[in-house]
Amino acid sequence: MTSTPRGGAPDVGVPAVLAARMTVAEQHEWLASHLGRHPVSRRSALKGGTGVLAAMGLAAAPWTVAACAQAAQTPVAVVGRHLAFGADPQRQMALAGELTAAPAGPVVVDLGRDGAFGTTLPVEVRRLVSQVPQADGSIRGSEQFFVHALADGLAPGERYRYRFRLADGTTTAEAGFTTAPGPGSTAPWSFTAFADQGVDTVPPSGLDGFTNDDEPDDTRRTSAPATALVERVAAQRPAFHLLAGDICYADPSGEGHPVRSAGTRRAPGSFDACDPTVWTTYFAQIERSAASTPWMFATGNHDMEALYDDDRSPGGATHGYGGHAARLDLPRTGPSGCPSVYTFRHGNVGVISLDANDLSTEIPTNAGYSGGAQVSWLRETLTALRADPSVDWVVAFLHHCAFATSMAHASDAGVRAAVAPLCDEFAVDLVLQGHNHQYERTNPIRRGRSVLQAPDGATVRPATDGTTYVCVGSGGRPRYDWQPGVTDRYRGRTGPDSGVSVASYLALGEDAQQPDLVDWSQARYLDYAFVTVDVVPAPTGGGPTSLTVRATTDTGQEIDRVVLERRSRR
Repeated sequence: MTSTPRGGAPDVGVPAVLAARMTVAEQHEWLASHLGRHPVSRRSALKGGTGVLAAMGLAAAPWTVAACAQAAQTPVAVVGRHLAFGADPQRQMALAGELTAAPAGPVVVDLGRDGAFGTTLPVEVRRLVSQVPQADGSIRGSEQFFVHALADGLAPGERYRYRFRLADGTTTAEAGFTTAPGPGSTAPWSFTAFADQGVDTVPPSGLDGFTNDDEPDDTRRTSAPATALVERVAAQRPAFHLLAGDICYADPSGEGHPVRSAGTRRAPGSFDACDPTVWTTYFAQIERSAASTPWMFATGNHDMEALYDDDRSPGGATHGYGGHAARLDLPRTGPSGCPSVYTFRHGNVGVISLDANDLSTEIPTNAGYSGGAQVSWLRETLTALRADPSVDWVVAFLHHCAFATSMAHASDAGVRAAVAPLCDEFAVDLVLQGHNHQYERTNPIRRGRSVLQAPDGATVRPATDGTTYVCVGSGGRPRYDWQPGVTDRYRGRTGPDSGVSVASYLALGEDAQQPDLVDWSQARYLDYAFVTVDVVPAPTGGGPTSLTVRATTDTGQEIDRVVLERRSRR
């Protein structure tokens, strides 16, 4: 069901000269102006009720059907629960979910431990209205309600249980979580990571930039990798999970481009292809893990959603993250105006989330929006982490790759120029990246070159050897190709040693590339995989500490492993 605005003939065209180069802020301004010229009453835009079930055009949006199945069984329910650390993971946990309709009364969270609920937390309900102009002049809309609660004053290293409770007394199933350990903990623990997940879809055959799904080696992967990887993560019960951007692909554009000018053929991924209810499907997909494990998100190019302003974001800028502010809770420890830039500490590991959209030269839609604040903050944060004797390891995650050899995006020149020198200066241990839909691990790198060869099973000492960069954009989306002449290289398929001379490129702009002959590409896998990082703190009194980085496929096969070692400063 769609609603046609009053006022005559369709008018959705953006001037062609602007359409390909609009910033997110310019796109949002155009959207607001378009909706102002073609008003749609709330009654007609959201006709048929409220909540995700009232999403217009539902029958034409197959991704939303599965997520709505549970919602159809009850008038109001909380679905798609997901957790995130607050600014202090030892004492804070953010709990969130989506209501299937507007609440009839207050919603609360029951929180407790030791078999009883002893605390009631207030819940904030955030309403999000999405209106998407269509190429035929109609407007498709949805109204969604997201619930958020913050558990504060928790005890470090403790297990808690919680449930959402509605005004009529109905509750969600109980779930539990564990806070970060206190200072000096020597217990081993793990976290996981991947990027470019989305929801399970069948990619179009022969789509440019993607591999053909009829390749013989397709038998080595599952039929629904986005779900299969969630199941693998859920089974491991990590301390937290990192998603390095391109979360659910509600906006399939990926370049922040608006609808084409009137009279031209609609481009895939333009405004009218945006479906906000894909987020509902996504949260339902990850709930089996995210309801009990904090999922910490960075933003990628597919996460720029010009539909919304950013009123909830510090600074109030418009860079496409207003919808995230309604759906997600991220630590507000980064620079003002950069909502997906933050840091947190878990045990002896400092974690940094960066927004590569601000740094990218390949996709410049949001480039430079922080005015340099993000890079300045990164330097300050790295300085503080390296000055803290309780932090042995520094792990960063971001979307666009500083170092990768994919045919599709390869390495982003802007990201490399901003991030790599600081990684060198502060001996950052591990950088987790996405954007390229493959798994690839580098040798340790300094000044853009390999310091040493680090094949499967190798041991690396980042303090002297350099930073290891891992592209783990293998979280569920259709796969990309390698550069011509480059092949897979992983445990069980070593192949020719092409790790010292891969012809790749640096992305200088949307259509500009610079040849990049690299010596650092070590492990490569052209299918679906996630990373587990096993953390072994130093024993009491000091000594060696390690991170073991393991790549595991969606079928459960470990294909690559490298051990990072340091001496603790405690």
